[in-house]
Amino acid sequence: MLIRALLVAAGLFLIGNAAYLALTANLNLGVGLEALLGVAAACFGVFKQLTAHRWLNRLCLAALAVLFVCASLLAGYGMSDDSEYDEDALIVLGAAMHGSQVSPSLARRLDVAVAYHRRNPQALIVVSGGQGAQEDISEAAGMRQYLLDRSVPDDLIAMEDRSTSTAENFAFSKAILDARLDPGYRVAFITNDFHVWRANQLATRAGLDPTHLHAGILWFTVPSAYLREITACGQLLF
Repeated sequence: MLIRALLVAAGLFLIGNAAYLALTANLNLGVGLEALLGVAAACFGVFKQLTAHRWLNRLCLAALAVLFVCASLLAGYGMSDDSEYDEDALIVLGAAMHGSQVSPSLARRLDVAVAYHRRNPQALIVVSGGQGAQEDISEAAGMRQYLLDRSVPDDLIAMEDRSTSTAENFAFSKAILDARLDPGYRVAFITNDFHVWRANQLATRAGLDPTHLHAGILWFTVPSAYLREITACGQLLF
């Protein structure tokens, strides 16, 4: 009885959290997956006949175990920064804008970029991200203004405002760096912890050999962020 009650509580939390994110942030695959997981958990708690099938229970437990292991690996890799703060350039990957304001997730990336700039004030900073359907301006434009408001010099900021994916972030940013820096330049990138591993794979495919720094995320965005990222990593691998 207690387990069923916990399943219902967890399901309702996930459904409610997904609804909140859908209303206050940009709707994406992760939010939808979180809602579906919540519905599944609530159904297992409400309908006793579902838990009577041992094979179904084992399948669900195995799926949850796989999700937990994948999320743990992504988090562990993402939080292991390897930047030496002496790179020639820094790429800040875009994330959602709320109208013309940067989202909390993107603000955290930019705060790390500001801290990096203070330790390495000569590095060129590429802000990378196009304009999505729910955004009033490009992510790059919003990121540039955020950095300017925090005293990062305009001549150190390069805007890449055409990309619509992480792969394009790196491909288009590399073109800017190739044009502005001498051959053999070194580059670091910043993104949120859950996204670092996939971003690093895509940066390598684009011809870069980057180091990386991570930004954290708000606790209530963890389920949707990791569910979305695990799905994207699966597509990248398979």
